[in-house]
Amino acid sequence: MLDSLGLTVSYLVVLAALLCMLLYTPWHWLYKAIMIIIVSVFFYVTYFSIPEFYGWPTSKHRPQKLQIIAIYIDAPNKIYLWGHDLDYGIAGTRPRAYEFKYSTKLNESLNEASNKLKKGFPMIGEFVPLPNTSKRITEGETIEKPDDFNLIIYDVPEALAPSGEK
Repeated sequence: MLDSLGLTVSYLVVLAALLCMLLYTPWHWLYKAIMIIIVSVFFYVTYFSIPEFYGWPTSKHRPQKLQIIAIYIDAPNKIYLWGHDLDYGIAGTRPRAYEFKYSTKLNESLNEASNKLKKGFPMIGEFVPLPNTSKRITEGETIEKPDDFNLIIYDVPEALAPSGEK
C-alpha cells in the first residue's frame, strides 16, 4: 500500500527541504546550484529504477535456467516469460518477468511449451548462447548480444519439478 504513496511523499519531503534550503539559507549560489543538480540526479536515477522496483519485465538480465510459469507472445513485438531463476534455487526466489525481442524461432519453441503449460506440465527453459556470437573486447572479457541464444525447453517429470518447499 505504501510503495507508490510512500515514494511520492518522500519526493515531496525532499523537494520541500530543497526549496527551504534555496530560499532561507545565506549560502553562496554555487552551493545551492550543486544541491539542485544532486537532487535532480537522484530523481533521475529513482525514476529509472522504478520498473525494477515494481517488477516490470526486464530485458537486462537473462537467467541461464528458468522454471517457466507462463508465456505471453506479443507478435511481432515482444515475448514475455514468467518464471523462477533456477541459478539461485526456486525456494529463495520469487517469479520474475523477462522480456525478449520477438523472433519466429523463439515463438515456435515456445508455442509447444505454452500448450504443455496449459495442461499443467512443468517446463524448464535453458538459455544457451550461440557459438561465435560473442564479441571479444579484451583478454578474458566478452559481451553477448541479448538475442543471440537458443532456448532449449525440457519437460520435467512432476516428481522432479521444483516445488518451492524446503
